[in-house]
Parts: sequence; structure tokens; C-alpha cells
Amino acid sequence: QHYFIQSNLRMDVQVYGKIKDHDFHMVKLAIDTLDRTHTGAILSQVHALTDTDWESFLDDRKTEIRGEIWGFKSGTMTFVDGKLIGNGDDFMRWAKEKFAMVDFRPPAFYEALSNQAYKEYLENPESEVVYMDFVHDKRPMGRMIFELYKNVVPDTVENFVKLLCSKADKKLAASNMHRIVKNGWVQGGDFVNSSGGNSDSFKGGKFADENFAIKHDKRGTIGMANDAYPAGPHSNGSQFYITFGPAPWMDQQYVAFGCLIEGMSVLDDIENIETYNERPKRPLLLHDCGLLKDAL
Repeated sequence: QHYFIQSNLRMDVQVYGKIKDHDFHMVKLAIDTLDRTHTGAILSQVHALTDTDWESFLDDRKTEIRGEIWGFKSGTMTFVDGKLIGNGDDFMRWAKEKFAMVDFRPPAFYEALSNQAYKEYLENPESEVVYMDFVHDKRPMGRMIFELYKNVVPDTVENFVKLLCSKADKKLAASNMHRIVKNGWVQGGDFVNSSGGNSDSFKGGKFADENFAIKHDKRGTIGMANDAYPAGPHSNGSQFYITFGPAPWMDQQYVAFGCLIEGMSVLDDIENIETYNERPKRPLLLHDCGLLKDAL
């Protein structure tokens, strides 16, 4: 049966969820169904988020919603007319109460949907998704995953991907992260001797600053560490940094080319590593790296 709802009775539905969360795709499909069966009943906005963006979203909403959101464990959050409904199951109960909607699909169906959505995200032709596995003092720390914007800085991304992922020679694998600046960044990429004194591109030598289109506006921004002194601009090679927070002063000096999308807890642990003169007291190793789609 099909229903038409007057526009003045329309409800505003907002959905936020992690791309890989099964409940997010359950709610997304439920909204699509309601759009077909109850035309005009809802005005929806659905936001698919990376793990890192989801964490940022929760932090922002904790202040706004206060106690309702503390301890929220789900990877999906729904609102109707600005009021928090809850997670995916809460939304389905709401849909049943308001529209007599019942979903009989098994969990495996939504698992398949989430896996397909994540696969499509990784295969986005405008970006590359890479992973880095870190080891500190011979102890595994975990994995960080980055999205690199090859549609914005194609030459910079190509150089970094080749250094990181070349099947013939992963130059950055097993290199040390040689510098940790508190409240600043972690730096690595000297694959010659990990001293921080060497930085060569995949092809050898240096290459120019491509552009400064990507801003250092959040924690986990990744960019090229050029030879600040004496060379300065247009002296990019293999060294890179990952920021511990927004760093707008970098915007016109260093070429950012991506951001962290998973593994913020690993970056937190790296920031807390004990240092001496901005060098880790115990070795921090980029143990392994590559294209994420090749590692799944």
C-alpha cells in the first residue's frame, strides 16, 4: 500500500553512521523503503562516516546532547526532528510504531551491504587508501589507515604510494619514525638510515610543491616534510608527517595529501611515546605498509 503525506506533517530524519556498520545500512534501507511506501512522510539526510569522522562526530555531539550520548556504543545514531532516537534498533522500533514497518531481513544481509559499501569506498577512483602498521620497542601498536587525495595532488600521492606500496621495493617499510613533536606531529620517511637527514623521492631527488589545496584542519592530516633549511620550498622527497591536531600555520608551507580514517587510538599512543630531544627513546618502526585493498 502507498501513502501520500502532507508536506506540513513531514518529519526530518537525520542518520549518522560508520560506513562499515551493519545497522547503518539497515536504517538506510529502511528510509529508502519509507520513501517509497509513504511518499513525503520524511525528509532524510544520511551521513556515511569513516571511523575517524565518527569519533569526531561523537565528540561534537557529546557537548550538544550531554548525558544521552555518553557511553553510546553503536556505530549508528538517528534523530527525528532534532530529537535523538538512538541506534539502528531504536530507529526500527520507531519506524514500526509510526509506520507499522517490519523488517524480516537477516543480519547477514546487512553484513553483505556494509562489506560492499566499504569495498566501493576503497575503490573510489579519486583517492587511494593505504595502511601503516607500527611497532614500538618491538611491540605491535596497531594499524593506521589513510585516505590519500590523488584527485587533488596526484603527483604527490603517486610518489608516496610507490614509496609505501611498490611490490618490487617498499622503501618505507621497516623505516623508523625519527621525530615526535609534542602537540605537533610525528615524522618519518628516511629510508636510508632513519636519521632524518635523508629524503629522496621514489624516482630519486626532490620534487616540487604541487599545491596547498588540502588544509591542516584536523588531527591525523598527513603531508610531505620538505627540507625546511636550507632548501625550503619544492624540496619534497620521502619524508612525511602526521599531525596531532589542526596546524593552520602549515597550510602554505607543506603539502598535505591525505588524512587518517581509521586507527586514531594508534596515533594517540604514538603521541604519548617518551622522547628525548624530539626523538623516541625506543625505536618506533613503520613495520609494514601498502594499499589496503591488497591486504583485505
